[in-house]
Amino acid sequence: EGEPNTTYWVNFGHASALQKALKVTTGFGIILLACAFWAVVFYSPYAYYVMTFNYDNGREPGMIVATSFSMIVVVGNAIMYEVCARISDWVGFRFKDNREACYMILYTIACLFNVALDFVTTYLTAEMMLEGMGFRNYHGVPIEEVTEFTEKFETYGMQRILAENTYLYAFPSTFLIPFLIEPAPTLVAPMAVGHLIIRSHTEAQGLQADEFMAMIPMEMGRYADILLNVILGILIFYFPGGYTWILFLAMAGSHVWIYVFDQYKVLRQIPTCVFASYDVEWWAQALMAPIIGVVVSCLVFKSNCEGDNYCIHGPELIIACTLGWLAHTIAHVMVLIVVIPMFSKSPPEKDPNAGMTFEALSSTVPCSWFTSNPVHCLRSKHHYKHSPPCMYYKPGKANVLRRNKAIGCFYDGSSDKK
Repeated sequence: EGEPNTTYWVNFGHASALQKALKVTTGFGIILLACAFWAVVFYSPYAYYVMTFNYDNGREPGMIVATSFSMIVVVGNAIMYEVCARISDWVGFRFKDNREACYMILYTIACLFNVALDFVTTYLTAEMMLEGMGFRNYHGVPIEEVTEFTEKFETYGMQRILAENTYLYAFPSTFLIPFLIEPAPTLVAPMAVGHLIIRSHTEAQGLQADEFMAMIPMEMGRYADILLNVILGILIFYFPGGYTWILFLAMAGSHVWIYVFDQYKVLRQIPTCVFASYDVEWWAQALMAPIIGVVVSCLVFKSNCEGDNYCIHGPELIIACTLGWLAHTIAHVMVLIVVIPMFSKSPPEKDPNAGMTFEALSSTVPCSWFTSNPVHCLRSKHHYKHSPPCMYYKPGKANVLRRNKAIGCFYDGSSDKK
């Protein structure tokens, strides 16, 4: 289930499966409160302005409003990032991989709340704007006289405004700006602040000084970032194709920057990272099921009344789109559970580690179930008075470990100094 250096020892004995389930459930309530906080404090002033703006004679808000919207989206995503990280820590998972999987799921769902709130507000704003401008549908009926949601949603004016909003929400608000800002709080700020602390506090030395200068540890939040980008990219298929190629070109360019930054961060900046299981990857693939299902929903919506195809309206069209989404989601998940494992690599007929003992392995790997447990190390030194005691392992400090076969410590770091 995990490795020694992916274990949260402090959570052992404090969180049963039921307690973790209750905390995750409570976490969704906290996310809703955070979403409400963002909506009231940051989003509502913007929404109030655009909904009370005078749209007569084709007037539209200026560039400052669009820029403000981009920063509001960035702030919303940052709030959800921090809230979901705190909740994942609070749940009390015993292994890092489980915590990362929980964080990814919570963050993806939380950002969907933000997207849904923005789309509802944009729809209502567009409705008011189109009515103020005297827009009509394809049949010449004024917008204010159209009663069905689907018919109003399909009008050219509504489609154009929602497509533009989707594009602005995606780029640069979500695709690019957060990742251009990310180096500052994760690389530059820890180094600068740590440098100031160490310069003014000479008592901070050794391991403590190293920790002040280290960057924020690597985590798997990037999966959630990519999933959110995919969601926004797919939503554009509901609308006319004018923004589609621009949006995907912007997504491709933004992801080139993300890749370059992550490559540099992993190889040059983070101290170390270990992920022992396939949990995060599998849950990322599982979350892709409902996301890709939106493509089927878009296909059902766009195929309606085209040529000799079916032609339905109102609730029937919504139900058809929902059923298409649900059918794909179920099929996608079943493929992950049933079909994909059929193509997995068969285990070797002969175990390559046959005969490998704990002593042989731990003599070459400094982090073990003993050296990674801080309480065990304290007991070894202060209670049992081992000589040498079991030393606590920290990345980059394996040279302080000493061999003591009697207590299961087989790694000798003294050779690392040579």
